[in-house]
Amino acid sequence: MTTIVPVPKDYPKEIIGYAEPWIVSPGESVDIKVSCTEARYNYRTVRVIQGHEGEKSPRHKEEEITEIPRGSRDGRYQVAHIGSYGRVKDIGLTAADNGLKISVYVQPWLIPCNHVQALVSTLDASSKTGIDVVLDQEGQLEFWVGCGADVQVVCSGFTPVKRRWFKLDLTVCGTQLEAVLTPKSRITEPAAKQRVFTADLKSPIKVAACTPLLVAASRQASPQDNAPTVVPTNKYNGRLDSLELRTTGARERVLAKYDFAVEMSGDRFLDVSPAKRHGDLVNAPSRAMKGHDWDGSETDWTKAKYGYGAIHFHEDDLDDAEWDTDFTIQIPKDARSGVYSVVIRGGDDDVGENVVFYVRPTAATTAKIGAKVAIVMSTFTYLAYANDHMFDPDTPARAEIPAGLDNLEFYKDETFYKQDRRRDLGLSHYDVHKDHSGVVFSSAKRPLLNNRPDYINWSGHRPRELSAELIMVGFLDRSGVPYDVVTDHDLHIHGASMLAPYTTVITGCHPEYPTLQSYAAYEGFVQQGGNMMYLGGNGFYWVSVTDPKRPWRSEVRRGGQGVRTSWQEPGERHHSLNGQQGGLWRDYGKAANYLVGIGCCGEGHGAGVAYRQTEDLRQSHPELASWLFRDIPEGQLIGENSLGEYGGGASADEIDRVDFAYGSPANVVVVASSVGHSDDFGLFPEDVSFPIQGTLGTQTDLIRSDMTYYETSGGGAVFSVGSISWYCGLGYNGYDNTAALVTRNVLLEFAKGPKGTIQQ
Repeated sequence: MTTIVPVPKDYPKEIIGYAEPWIVSPGESVDIKVSCTEARYNYRTVRVIQGHEGEKSPRHKEEEITEIPRGSRDGRYQVAHIGSYGRVKDIGLTAADNGLKISVYVQPWLIPCNHVQALVSTLDASSKTGIDVVLDQEGQLEFWVGCGADVQVVCSGFTPVKRRWFKLDLTVCGTQLEAVLTPKSRITEPAAKQRVFTADLKSPIKVAACTPLLVAASRQASPQDNAPTVVPTNKYNGRLDSLELRTTGARERVLAKYDFAVEMSGDRFLDVSPAKRHGDLVNAPSRAMKGHDWDGSETDWTKAKYGYGAIHFHEDDLDDAEWDTDFTIQIPKDARSGVYSVVIRGGDDDVGENVVFYVRPTAATTAKIGAKVAIVMSTFTYLAYANDHMFDPDTPARAEIPAGLDNLEFYKDETFYKQDRRRDLGLSHYDVHKDHSGVVFSSAKRPLLNNRPDYINWSGHRPRELSAELIMVGFLDRSGVPYDVVTDHDLHIHGASMLAPYTTVITGCHPEYPTLQSYAAYEGFVQQGGNMMYLGGNGFYWVSVTDPKRPWRSEVRRGGQGVRTSWQEPGERHHSLNGQQGGLWRDYGKAANYLVGIGCCGEGHGAGVAYRQTEDLRQSHPELASWLFRDIPEGQLIGENSLGEYGGGASADEIDRVDFAYGSPANVVVVASSVGHSDDFGLFPEDVSFPIQGTLGTQTDLIRSDMTYYETSGGGAVFSVGSISWYCGLGYNGYDNTAALVTRNVLLEFAKGPKGTIQQ
């Protein structure tokens, strides 16, 4: 099943790619997978120190890794084969069998659809054997029966109701076909009556030995095909539950009985019959979904005895692009930690790509540079936003430009157009599937088009995520303070021990999606006396999970609270990978306030604002103010300017404030607060009380960034700024600004080690 195909006619010049794995240690190798429309391309490998270069920004900076040879390769265009399905190598039929029985519960989610959707398939187009159970484009149930000489299409006349269960009991034996169709009632809603459909075939069904089974896909696009497709087609959008297959006749036998609730966290579906004909799931369909018999008596699948036997398949699922490797690079054993990129350019250098990967520190590399400071790249957040399509007008997750900013269109650069046209590369946690169900999985085994050093966010018109965090890496590089670069995933795997060598840990601009393990790593570090600089906003907000078997995959399930573009229904909010409940960290009693002193409260598009120093800080906390605001006059605004088209100050995008009700420490000191947010900024929904009023920037002082400092039980301290856009303020005018002065003062003070006690 090749991923290499001809370049489409009139397709624009394009180079994209990804690294596998995307996080490595020194001495390991990295496979680079490239899709290129150019005849030839060149490549080199660099450590990126500062990415984005624009008006008033710092200069781009990178260091070539000369130990990794440069090279060139022939270009080839690659695609990903999206859509989830199940496959069984051999369902156990023999040529002597004269028929097949199929029993399955079906809940379609996309009716009508622009293509046929296959539910269960054993049909072989080349030999005209087996059967496909499909929904036609209008949603009517059809049976494509292989009779040896041809494939007969039998229309049932039955169109199921969207998002309602029905049971299919199908028997095809010789020339007789019978389908019993039983719609199921939902709670008190009446269901249609059971229907029994029969048909006489022109010729007897023919089955063959060594017959594969496909679930939620088929091997032929239409009954007229004479050869199977290379890639399974007719992907289904919806749920299946309790699939069972039997032979017909006097010596009927069970071929397979599939219980989709077994091995819920895995990528297999298990046959619980003695035959043990287990299957594999491709492209991570959603599991831990409510089945036909869910009754609401248990909402946690890990505790339920029944009700979670469904798998939700989608035609736009993608877990592994499975591209061919173009070349492999070997990371030097003494490579410094950091953000790395394979820089690829076409023959005339007007088209290119940066294939990003991350090198973690080791004890030896940390000791070599004497690093006492670490910045954590927000790799779980990168996956949450990877290849998002919220700009798409055809999706209910579309982001809207607020009133008053209608003259500003989405920022459309080459990255935007790549995201728009490469719909084969999967979705983000902020998208919805074609059937409007929420996306629960994201993956690093594909090109992450917006995870690039020079990325400009299409809605914010400014650097965000990786490109913003590299502004801080560039600042560290200029500061002369030795530093390491680690990732969320490193904290997840190694915990607080990953941070043990450092006096200070610095977050990314948007550490929104920690796992329990990575959150605990920060907690452990602070409890053990480490200093923490939270230089972002909307941090520690949503729960995400991953697992050791598939570290490239993240899972996010949202509940009924929080700022979100979709959410999972009640009963489907426990992650399938580990059973942990999803939702807000606030609902776990682990609001960001407990850790960093502040928590997210509002968001908005457009210009940011500056921070005003707390009026009496120099009187109430003279020692703190003396080093924190060194070289900044009393009364001077902080972060007056910011990078990006919207401009304004450093408090923008999503912002955080002190809130003692949600866990802000009693000894937290507010040293400055943002002032003057417009009505383009709104309060987070979980902060809104009844009656709903005072929710916009000019209507409430609850929408603000609080810059805070507090000292911890471990003897260290936590400094926070509460704005995703802080790094855009930091980089303004080449780091010559008040936000940079504050950041420098805290960095130099924290790098010394634990702080003394500051009294409230």
